[in-house]
Amino acid sequence: MEGTVRSANSIPSEASNDGAMVGLVSAIVFAAAGSLLSYSLLSRKRRLPVTGQLFLGVLAGCAGAMTWKKRQEEALAARHLLGHMHEVRDARWLRKNPVAYG
Repeated sequence: MEGTVRSANSIPSEASNDGAMVGLVSAIVFAAAGSLLSYSLLSRKRRLPVTGQLFLGVLAGCAGAMTWKKRQEEALAARHLLGHMHEVRDARWLRKNPVAYG
């Protein structure tokens, strides 16, 4: 239990967590805007006027640029999360299967 608390408190900084969250939100916005834009462009009956399509295009472009800028913070947060998952998995396995030395 102490290993879990120690590794959870060893997060690099709060600023990197906010950066990773901004990157995640911008990736979701990029996917949503791109999907709506493609639906509007590919459907026979266009549901959005040109100004709406232009707005979605600009929104997708800005979100894509933000995602690209924040990719390092996202990778760092993902590596930290995977390391934490491995520590917890190993601790649980050792609790269930104690190793008797000598």
